[in-house]
Amino acid sequence: MTGNGRQPSEAENRKFANDVSAAPATIVAGMLVYGGAGWVLARWLHLSALFPIGLVFGLVFAGYLVYARYGR
Repeated sequence: MTGNGRQPSEAENRKFANDVSAAPATIVAGMLVYGGAGWVLARWLHLSALFPIGLVFGLVFAGYLVYARYGR
């Protein structure tokens, strides 16, 4: 039940389920995209530190996107 004593509708349940699955997917996708870009740049420029930097940047950026979309 919700705080006002009524049951959530089917549409509200579906939206909640979509939001719950989209948040971790966004974080994983951010890490894959920016970690992959860091890996490519690390191989190309011979700087092994770019891969973990890309992973961390992807995690932070994706975390911000999740906060901006669902946290407010």
